[in-house]
Amino acid sequence: MNDTPTDAGRKTRPSLLVRLRDGADADAWRTFVDVYAPLLYTFARGRGLQDADAADVGQEVLADVARCIRMFEYQPEKGRFRDWLGLIARRKLGRFLTKRDGQPSALAEETPGEVDPEWSSAFHARLLEVGMERIRGEFELTTWQAFTENWMHNRAVPEVASVTGLSVAAVYVAKSRVLKRLREAILELAEDVPQFV
Repeated sequence: MNDTPTDAGRKTRPSLLVRLRDGADADAWRTFVDVYAPLLYTFARGRGLQDADAADVGQEVLADVARCIRMFEYQPEKGRFRDWLGLIARRKLGRFLTKRDGQPSALAEETPGEVDPEWSSAFHARLLEVGMERIRGEFELTTWQAFTENWMHNRAVPEVASVTGLSVAAVYVAKSRVLKRLREAILELAEDVPQFV
């Protein structure tokens, strides 16, 4: 289980949120859209919007983020990025519903500080999905299998050791290495690691 060569070649990057402040950083914006557009689309679809409408609301949210991100200061004591993005998404959705239905939607007037547990859960699930996609290639197959069997599928360490051919200690090491890297990858995306990682 030697994942060191790949790990040693990896450089720590500034977080995506910091990189977005540079409007010319096309890679950061591409990553941002790749990570968050599906989340916004799924969120809007889950609130009853049709395909095209959900895509439009998502684009409006991304446009607002593009306008505001240069002034965004990550201050977790005042609120998290996920809550700020969720607030923008809910307001845009509320305005769409108000226009479509001809009656005011409470979402359109939502104020900062309100936390939507459903949004937070979807946000973290998306970060976990993307984070895992991003780091998967950095680990040998056996290391990844030990991690997923134990951490994701909740299989007991001795059972995972038997299936993978690793020692019990090596399974613990594999899980630890992958989780450490997963935390780093998620922090690069949002500066906001789910509690379960």
